[in-house]
Amino acid sequence: MSVRLEVSRSIPAGIQRVWDVVVDWRGQYRWVPMTQVRATTAAEAGLGVRVEALSGWWLGGLPVGLLDRFIVTGWSPPANGRAELEILHLGPYFTGEGVFTLTGGDTSTTMTCVELINAPVGSILDPALRLALPVMRAGFGYSLRKLSNVVES
Repeated sequence: MSVRLEVSRSIPAGIQRVWDVVVDWRGQYRWVPMTQVRATTAAEAGLGVRVEALSGWWLGGLPVGLLDRFIVTGWSPPANGRAELEILHLGPYFTGEGVFTLTGGDTSTTMTCVELINAPVGSILDPALRLALPVMRAGFGYSLRKLSNVVES
């Protein structure tokens, strides 16, 4: 069973600017708290890019914290007021799909994030995941507020 997390925010910046900041994996630390993100493939943009996001720190080559490995499964840069990034979470702590949709123009963009999250041990953790949903939603909202600050600066 999946838990659905959805957060949306209006950002006072053009869609291309927002897109450029969102898909700058290494720069995501500026708006995703306590998280280091890096592409693990030679290419850093487009379909098939593999990414690691660590909310924590690296101790040598070992991750300490929540590690999220994902692959870009959908890549539609801004065109006609719309852009979309799709990812598939590969684990190890959770799996699922994420879709990040941007709509807007030259001066304002709405970013909508939808995550379908699956716990690795299935239904055993579903109740805990559902209880954590408001906290996760608040954290996502905070990140989008920080994203807004980054694109404005």
